[in-house]
Amino acid sequence: MLVTGSVPLVGNFVRESLDLHLFFARIMREHAIFMQAGFYPKDVTYVQQAEQFKCQYDELLKEAIMLSDCTASVDVLNSRELVTDKTLRAEQKTQELTGIFIDMVLTTEELKLIPDLGTIPPGIETQVSGLNQKAMVLTTSFAEFKAMVLDQVTQCCLATNLFPSQLEHVYREALFYLKILKRLQNNQFVDARVDLLEQEVFWDEIMGEHAEFVAHFLDPSEKKLCQKARDLARRFEKLEQKMKGEGIPASGFGQLTQKNLSATLAVAEFKARGTELILDCQLKSLLSPLLIDHTLREANYYLRILQTWKPGYLGRG
Repeated sequence: MLVTGSVPLVGNFVRESLDLHLFFARIMREHAIFMQAGFYPKDVTYVQQAEQFKCQYDELLKEAIMLSDCTASVDVLNSRELVTDKTLRAEQKTQELTGIFIDMVLTTEELKLIPDLGTIPPGIETQVSGLNQKAMVLTTSFAEFKAMVLDQVTQCCLATNLFPSQLEHVYREALFYLKILKRLQNNQFVDARVDLLEQEVFWDEIMGEHAEFVAHFLDPSEKKLCQKARDLARRFEKLEQKMKGEGIPASGFGQLTQKNLSATLAVAEFKARGTELILDCQLKSLLSPLLIDHTLREANYYLRILQTWKPGYLGRG
């Protein structure tokens, strides 16, 4: 547990909310796409439910983009956590391979966003609060759907081409989105270093699992890349264990954050290279282009947190 005192925190409800939705609404809609692609033909109801969630997150993301022009943080827009230089190609290829419609207009619109100009439009706080509430209701429902599918799979009542651990992984990401949303809506102050600790513990586990999934989805003939993925998974597992250690002093915490930064830079580079190889049809695997680009954007999100973190709070003000 991190040893720290109370830190006075400052921030912006509108900006933090919109930054969160621009990232997580896209992540959630892609979870719906991956689940939809993973169900077998006989499970039409599950396919339809996943399609409905995808469409609902399209609408949520569309509203977030509309509200974010001249409001979103410059750090977020420059981080490549929302859209990379590969995302549009990955969407095009994944739509071609799966037959699942992907609204790529949202991607081009996100690329056009202008960052915060230093002023918040009047009346936007009420709109953003309403958007947060919509996202909470939708994500609660989606988390329940993910949990139900996971339960059906683990009881051998349903088959998908996703690992049970992948279903648990996407479920935890939905819960994490909800956790931050609730803090924002409830104007909840969080000790800054405790917030960073929570982020690092969570994303270390996510990054490690990404590496494990990649290792399992690569063709066995891709021996070097398989080994690289396993090495990265072990690296994050060790970091996660250290982050969960008892009584981390401030100096030790800083050192661990630097190690997390180094590891996340390495995994982001690995994912970026993997995305290029898949898009160029130079990699034997079961990975879709959008799946690997999806994990790259999550690494970029974590990198931005590690590189730009400063005391702040989740709430209005």
